[in-house]
Amino acid sequence: MAIKQDWKDTVQRGVTDARWDEYDNMVRQEFANYNCRFGVAANWLIGKAILWTESGGPDNPSWKTRPMQIGNPGDPGFGVLKDGKEGSQVIMEPSLFAAVKGGQVNVPGVNVRAGIAYLFTRMAKWAEKSIPDDKDRQTFTYTVVRNDSLWSIAQSNGTTVEELKKMNPAAAAGIKPGQKLNYHKAKMGLAIESWRAWQSAIIASRYNVGDPDYGAKLDYLLTSVFPQIHR
Repeated sequence: MAIKQDWKDTVQRGVTDARWDEYDNMVRQEFANYNCRFGVAANWLIGKAILWTESGGPDNPSWKTRPMQIGNPGDPGFGVLKDGKEGSQVIMEPSLFAAVKGGQVNVPGVNVRAGIAYLFTRMAKWAEKSIPDDKDRQTFTYTVVRNDSLWSIAQSNGTTVEELKKMNPAAAAGIKPGQKLNYHKAKMGLAIESWRAWQSAIIASRYNVGDPDYGAKLDYLLTSVFPQIHR
């Protein structure tokens, strides 16, 4: 399906109208932060393309309230972020999580940051893994008693079977009374295993709801409009 010409004409205004670049610094900084934290290389212009596509530009009321549309009726992203689901609490910094949970998504700065957090949440590939407790890196020791299992030891000592096996490789084959096991505090939770390709079609399928032209719009902005601005 071809992108409508009136939409192309609208976004083309952004080439000469500096108001369309109002959130550039914020978007660039958020992408830089996530790229640094998670070792990815996502182009910040993807975030700008999503913002332009979602908001329709500075002449629309949403530009000054919900430019990324997080919190709109029918938007699944708000619920995911507010409840820390799908690994989003790993992605978001505590201050952003508090702002979203507190319902501040009508503040444009929060909305933009929330939209980018949701994007990174959806582009990550998650797996259930043993996650160390960064607040307590002390090494503990447990002495095995009769009828113990790695699972029961993990449950009663605030760690995981995976952590016990990692710290005590021989325990994977079995344990016996009197055996001493070292461990760190840990819990099972979602962790990023890898990342999806940062391609417009994939981004559209993961982020957007209901616009069949979404991927094509992102491509149009990234390949036809933004090169006129960001040389």
